[in-house]
Amino acid sequence: MMSMNESVRKLLNNRRHTAALTPAADAWAMMRSNLLCWEEPTLKPKLDSEITCPACGHKEVETMPEDACQYFYECKGCRALLKPKPGDCCVFCSYGDTPCPPIQLDQSCC
Repeated sequence: MMSMNESVRKLLNNRRHTAALTPAADAWAMMRSNLLCWEEPTLKPKLDSEITCPACGHKEVETMPEDACQYFYECKGCRALLKPKPGDCCVFCSYGDTPCPPIQLDQSCC
């Protein structure tokens, strides 16, 4: 039995030597060729998160580090030092509108 790669190669070689394939055969060859080249898409995490201070309500958009958790954050409104809530890994997971990149990608953090 022929593998998919051999089948596609054979179809493509036949195409070079024949005037044209039928539209259905041509579409099938293209679809099989695309399947052979398909790669899993890589996900990119969102890096901006709006942090809301629980003390004064000040909101600030900050860029999160891609490969680490940020444990402390100083509010730019009232200068309060924010720490993660119990069970959260970082200030973005506790006070931001977007969780940190490791959590977005279902990876372990810290």
